[in-house]
Amino acid sequence: MIKYLCCLALVFFLFIPNSSFSQDIFRTNNLREINVDQISDNDIMKYLQQLKAMGITQQQAEQAAISKGMPISEIQKLRQRIQKLNITNQPQNNLPKQGNLNQVLPQPGIDTTSLLDTTKKEIRPLIDPKIFGSELFNNTSLNFEPNLQIATPVNYELGPNDELNISVYGLQEISHTLDITPEGNITIPQVGEIKVAGQTIEEARQQIFNAMSNSIYPTLKNGRSKLSVTLGNIRSIRVTIIGANRPGNFTVPSLTSAFNALFLAGGPTSFGSFREIELIRNNKVFRKIDLYRFLVNGDQSDNVTLKDNDVIRIPSYNARVDIEGYVKRPGYFEVLEGETFRDLLKYSSGFSDSAYRASIRVTQFTDKELKVKDISANDYSNYQPQDGDLINVDKVLQRFSNRVIISGAVFRPGAYELVPGMTAGDLIKKADGLTEDAYAGRAQIFRLNEDLSKGILSFNALDVSPIPLKREDSLVVKSIFDLRDEYYVSVQGEVRKPDFYAYSDSLTLKDIILQAGGFTDAGYAQNIEVARLISRDTVTNQDVRSSEIININGSDDLSSQGKNIQLKPYDIITIRRKPGYAEMQSIKVIGEIQHPGLYVLEKREERVSDLLKRAGGFTPEAYKEGAFLKRYNDDTIMTIRRQTIENIQQQLNDSTTQVTNNIERRFDQIPLNIAKILSSPGSAEDVVLKARDELIVPKYTAEVKMSGSVLFPTQIPYDQKYDFKDYISSAGGFADGARKNKAYILYANGKAQTIKKFLFFKNYPTVKPGAEIIVPAKDETKNRLTTGEIIGISSALTSLAGVVIAILKL
Repeated sequence: MIKYLCCLALVFFLFIPNSSFSQDIFRTNNLREINVDQISDNDIMKYLQQLKAMGITQQQAEQAAISKGMPISEIQKLRQRIQKLNITNQPQNNLPKQGNLNQVLPQPGIDTTSLLDTTKKEIRPLIDPKIFGSELFNNTSLNFEPNLQIATPVNYELGPNDELNISVYGLQEISHTLDITPEGNITIPQVGEIKVAGQTIEEARQQIFNAMSNSIYPTLKNGRSKLSVTLGNIRSIRVTIIGANRPGNFTVPSLTSAFNALFLAGGPTSFGSFREIELIRNNKVFRKIDLYRFLVNGDQSDNVTLKDNDVIRIPSYNARVDIEGYVKRPGYFEVLEGETFRDLLKYSSGFSDSAYRASIRVTQFTDKELKVKDISANDYSNYQPQDGDLINVDKVLQRFSNRVIISGAVFRPGAYELVPGMTAGDLIKKADGLTEDAYAGRAQIFRLNEDLSKGILSFNALDVSPIPLKREDSLVVKSIFDLRDEYYVSVQGEVRKPDFYAYSDSLTLKDIILQAGGFTDAGYAQNIEVARLISRDTVTNQDVRSSEIININGSDDLSSQGKNIQLKPYDIITIRRKPGYAEMQSIKVIGEIQHPGLYVLEKREERVSDLLKRAGGFTPEAYKEGAFLKRYNDDTIMTIRRQTIENIQQQLNDSTTQVTNNIERRFDQIPLNIAKILSSPGSAEDVVLKARDELIVPKYTAEVKMSGSVLFPTQIPYDQKYDFKDYISSAGGFADGARKNKAYILYANGKAQTIKKFLFFKNYPTVKPGAEIIVPAKDETKNRLTTGEIIGISSALTSLAGVVIAILKL
C-alpha cells in the first residue's frame, strides 16, 4: 500500500489544479511553483483514487516531476503528507513509530523491509550512522537540490529541449521564446534556423547576434538596438547511478550536480566507497569524487554539474578502519593508499581532551588470527592503516606527574606544581605562609612509599624545613581549633531563638540571652537555671551529682554584676515560664445559636452551659437533642496511643486495622444532653470545654433515615406513632444477610443505641427525629470454605466411598 501511494503521490501533482494556476497543470512544463502545503488532504485522497489503475511506477513518477522543475523539498513534503494519510487510514501496529519517512518509502533497487527492526518496530537509518559521511544521506535537510532560479551560467552548454528567451530592445523591439529542437536548432521568425546545441550560452548569443544583425535587425550593428539571450526552462537529462542504495536511471534538471544525484540515489551502500566514486562520461572516468574533501574541508570541487547520459558508479571500498575510544568522532573511516594515521586522525576531528596521545593500540587481521600492534606518537605520520584495523585510543591516566598538595592552616591551600629541589618550606611559602591559628609545632607530610604503603613525616613548620618533597606528597598543617572540642552553650525555654551557640572566652549569661533574642512574653526572668558540666578525675559514692545547677534569682534585666555570671563550655541555660501564664484559646459555636462564631475561653474550666449563656441561647429552629461537641484529638496523644495499640496487637497476633483506624481519628463527637446541662449547670453532663472545640447545634429535622442491609434504604418523615420495627418495615424490611440482632440507631447528637435482649424479649431503642437506623450485614466470607478445603473434603469423601464399596463386596 505504501509503495502504491508513494508512486501515485509523485504523479498527482501533474493533475491537481493549484490555486495559483487556472489551467490544468498536467499541460504545463513548469512545476517550480508547486506548494504542497496549499493542497488539502481531501484533494490528495481524491486524486490518488483516480490514479489507482494507471500503473505508473515510482521511478517514472519521480523523473517526470523532476523534469518539470518540481523541487526535491516539495517531493519530500508530499511523501510525508501521503505517509500521514496512510497512518490515519491504517492500523497503527503496522507502521513504524518514528524515523525518517524517506527511508522507508519504496525506492528502486532497495528492499524497504530490511530498514525496519522487526523486534522494536522502529525505522533504521538508511546508512549506518557509525560510517563517516552517513549524515549526508541520513539527514533529509541536506538534499543538495539544484538552484534553478540563478542567472544562466556563462559556461552552460545548450542542448535539445532547452528554452531560450531572445529579446531585441532599443530602436527595434521584438521578443521570442524558442525551444531547441531534438536536432539542436532554433528557428527565429524572419531570420531562419540556427544551430545552437553543444554551444555555451555566450557562444549561442554571438551566433544569434550575427544572424539577426545581417537580416532584418541592422540596428544591432550600430548599437541603436540591443540583444538579450537568456535561458528559460531548462531541459532534463538522464543519468545512471549504480552501486547506491537506490540505483537506477534518473531524469533530472540539467543543472543537477553530482552531490544532488547521489542524494537522490540514497548514497553509497554499507560496503560502498565514499572516496572513489567514479563519474563516467563518454565511457571514460571523467572524475573521481572524494566526499571526504567536502566533509573535512567543505571543498565542493567534486560537486560538478552532470551531463546527459552521465554514469555515477559507486564501487566497494578498498580499506576501512574502525576508530574507538577518545577521539572526537569515533566510527568507520575509509582510507586510501598512502594515507597515514595522521590523516585518519584529521578525519575523526582529532583526539578528545582526555585522550592518551602517547600511543595507540591497533588490532589487525592476519591470514590465521588477530594480532595487536602498538603505535607510538612518533610513528603516527608513518603508520598506514590496513583494511579491517580496529584502532583504540585510550584515556589519559587519572594521576598527576608533578603534583603536591598542602592543606590546613595556610592561607592558600590546594595543589601546586612540584619543581625539582622543592622542599616543605618552599611549599608553605607558595601557600602564602601559615595562618595565625596554625599549630606549627608538628606539621605532617603524608607520602606514598615505593611499595604503595603510606608513611608520615613530622616536622616543625616554623623552621625552614629542608625536607625534599616527592610527587603526590600531601602536607598538612593543623589548626589549634582542630585539636580541641568544639565548645558551645545551649539556651532553652522561654527565649525567642532557643538553640546551640558557639562558646567564646568571657561569654556571660546576659550575652547569650541577647544572642537568643531575649525573653519571650512568657519568660520568667526571676528564676534562671544554669546547668554546668562537672569536671572531675574520679567518681566516689559520696558525689552523686551528674551536673552542677546554678540558680539566678531576682534579676529582671541582668544588670546586676552578681547575677550576670561568666559561662563555661557546654553550659545549658533554661528560662522558665511565668507561673499561671496561659495563652488565650478559642472555641467555635456553629449552627442554631443566637450569636455563632469564635469565643475565647474565659476561665480554665469553662463549661457548655457557660458558653450557651455567652452565645445568647438557641434559635427557634434549634434541635437541642441533636447538639454535640466536636473535639479534635491531640497529635502527640494519638501517636502514643497508636504505638501502644500496635504493640498489644502484635502480642495477640491481631492483624485487624479497625482499632488502629479508630485511634487515628482526627476528632471525636461528644453527644450533649442539653436539657440536663441547662437544668444542672456544672454537673457531669455539663462538659468542660477545651481549645479548638466546636459546639454544633443542628436545625430541627423531622426525618428518620434507614440504611445498611435493608431492602430499600431511604428516609421518611418522623412519626411519633412509629416504633423501631415500623421504620424497618418502611424500608422494605431486612435484606438477606442482615444481622437483625445487631441493628442500632444513631441519634442526631452522635449517640448510638442497640437492641437489648432479655431472655426471649427484645427491647428496641426509641426513635427520635433526625435519627438513622443502621442494619449491618453479615460477613459472607467468614464461614466460606476455601478451594483447598473443598478439594480436601471431596478427596476424603471419595476415599470413604471407596472403602464402603470394598466392604460391601466382601
